[in-house]
Amino acid sequence: MSVETKYKIFAIRTTVGQERNVARMILNRLDENVEDIASVFILPSIRGYVFVEALDRDKVVMHIQGIMHIKSKPIAAMRLEELERHIIEKPIIETIDIGLIVEVIAGPLKGVTGKIIRIDKLKKEVTIELIESRYPLPISVPVNYVRPVSK
Repeated sequence: MSVETKYKIFAIRTTVGQERNVARMILNRLDENVEDIASVFILPSIRGYVFVEALDRDKVVMHIQGIMHIKSKPIAAMRLEELERHIIEKPIIETIDIGLIVEVIAGPLKGVTGKIIRIDKLKKEVTIELIESRYPLPISVPVNYVRPVSK
């Protein structure tokens, strides 16, 4: 039997901000030769949840009993595809598009907002037109200096 069909991922609801502590407490309860739980992990983009990769729900419930900051029993098994977008981080240059309103978060123009008018993927730069200026003023900034605000 392959590992993908053998283990399932269960989400455990926790107090927001206590995800690391809960994950550590679960790991401390596991023996080195426990085979029913493969991994315990948290995702920074999903606050208030700890994820446990285990054989079945009952094994997870048994290991988390009495741990502080756990708000509920594990929910039904999740598919990896549901968590994939939180695990694999896409470069910002692939997520932005022309016409997107962005805020400059670094450099001398920090705090300024603008609209993207051109994207140069080879140089990893975007050309933005400042919203606050009275006339169109195109400025090129590195793509990692901007953060999307809205369309």
